[in-house]
Amino acid sequence: MAESLARYSMGSRAAMTSLKRLVEDYERRLILDALARARGNQRRAAAELGCLPTTLNEKMRRLGLRACDRPEAMDVEGLRRVGDHGALELTGTA
Repeated sequence: MAESLARYSMGSRAAMTSLKRLVEDYERRLILDALARARGNQRRAAAELGCLPTTLNEKMRRLGLRACDRPEAMDVEGLRRVGDHGALELTGTA
């Protein structure tokens, strides 16, 4: 993460945008991994992450991870593989 930030000069608008994007990507990864370990159970994932379920739900909404925010088909487990790294993404109801 620090290496990505080092590419941008200090104080530039690009650095702020990049930092925001890096933090969002990191949060997204943590949430998706916790949801995968909890088999889609948001209460268990929130407990693992050390936050309230309402906080997790709000973060998921802000990051576009709630299924009710976008129409997609759901597989058997309510999760699907996405991206180059094969991360699990919640596709069931939030």
